[in-house]
Amino acid sequence: MRHRWIAIAVAGTLLMGGCGSRLSQQELLGGQAQDLGATGAGAPGSALPSGTAPSGAATNSTGFTIESPCGPGNAKGATDVGVTDSEIHVGTIADVTGPKPGLNKGLHDSMLAFAQWCNDQGGINGRKVVVDLLDGKLLEYQAAMIGACGTDFMLVGGLGTLDGTGAQDGVDCGIVNVPAAAVSAEQTEAENTVEPQPNPIHYYNSAPGRWVAKNFPEVIKKAAALYNKVPVTDAQSSRLREAYEAAGFQFVYKEATNVNESNWSPIVLNMKNQGIDYVTLTSSFEEIVPLQAAMAQQGFKPKVIDLEANYYNQKYPDAAGETAEGTFVKLTAWPFEEADKNPATAKYLELLKKAVPEAQPELLGVQAFSAGLLFATTAKKLGSNLTRQGMLKELKNVHKWDGGGLHGTSDPGGNRPSTCIVMMEIRGGKYVRRFPLEDKDAEAYKTGNGMWCPPYDEVMVELKGNYGTGARKKS
Repeated sequence: MRHRWIAIAVAGTLLMGGCGSRLSQQELLGGQAQDLGATGAGAPGSALPSGTAPSGAATNSTGFTIESPCGPGNAKGATDVGVTDSEIHVGTIADVTGPKPGLNKGLHDSMLAFAQWCNDQGGINGRKVVVDLLDGKLLEYQAAMIGACGTDFMLVGGLGTLDGTGAQDGVDCGIVNVPAAAVSAEQTEAENTVEPQPNPIHYYNSAPGRWVAKNFPEVIKKAAALYNKVPVTDAQSSRLREAYEAAGFQFVYKEATNVNESNWSPIVLNMKNQGIDYVTLTSSFEEIVPLQAAMAQQGFKPKVIDLEANYYNQKYPDAAGETAEGTFVKLTAWPFEEADKNPATAKYLELLKKAVPEAQPELLGVQAFSAGLLFATTAKKLGSNLTRQGMLKELKNVHKWDGGGLHGTSDPGGNRPSTCIVMMEIRGGKYVRRFPLEDKDAEAYKTGNGMWCPPYDEVMVELKGNYGTGARKKS
């Protein structure tokens, strides 16, 4: 049971809390960049503007906003680990078995969909993409990493809940990691890691909190932050609180909860007695369901319940029923419910269903597919000179990336995220867009191509707390 508790507790931290960069503002706003998000590999462009939106509707037959990086070619040579004349082996780590079976299986499914799509076009410069599905089993991420070091060219589209345990091994062996997302400071900030949607440890996107503060100003002086008694969720909650306090929030109630808490009544009673108006929980939907049930039993209804993107799972409102009504959940990619309005999302769902008919779409899966596109777009440039060192160098030069229109434009090479979000609300047991609306919030909707993409300097908070450092080569 202890292992399952760890899995559930940490699963709530996987996506998202905050985003940012270690770069100075002058560095972020100046210099030249490669634009791989709108006009193809190697196109010149300027540094990423503040709050850059996705590049818009698909501009070609791929369904994405970029030309396909896949197709026939004559690349040859066993140029590095996992590369032959005919194949490129990449590893994708997910914790699909072990204490919490099926955790983040969407990463494997999405990478299989990406590989099928790419190979149907001829691979990358003629080389077939072979995805090795690696199982971190929650507690065995290090073993999965060490195995990949010896057999795979790169890691692409994965995530290990306890990825900090193998981050140093990856750096030491020289494997490049383009994950769907990274969790720990060790992996997130590792010198061999380049994320399609960066989530730097020492910066945090306060955009959702600022939206709440603007639209529900009366709630921010009586805020409550709950989090599981696990170091990684403790740190995640601390990052959120620090960033939201910069937006005017006052967290008058902070509580570390037991993992798999079975008695929420005392916590609910404490919040009710203190007149709490705003509640956020750093955990997973398995935890929020009994919490909201306890709230209903005690007649406690805070004005705002605001949750991170990992709660974007239809299993949550299905399980919670009416008690979840009105809950806000932020997204960092286009909503699945509106795929008909975004060709890239529609294409992703089409390819996922084709490759893995029983697959359930997941937000992390979108990020995995974006990672696959980023890997292929960069690898195409190298042709027969496909090496780990060459890939890392090229990836570090990618400063504009929107996953082919799947999410807001980020700066992977600079470790700087997009600020773009969509605020969803649970209504009638479904996720429904709350902001920006196409009519009511026309300016924000149009400017962000359907997402809200506020200026970087307005919402990205530099954190002062000690949240760790990334893995580096040993001197």
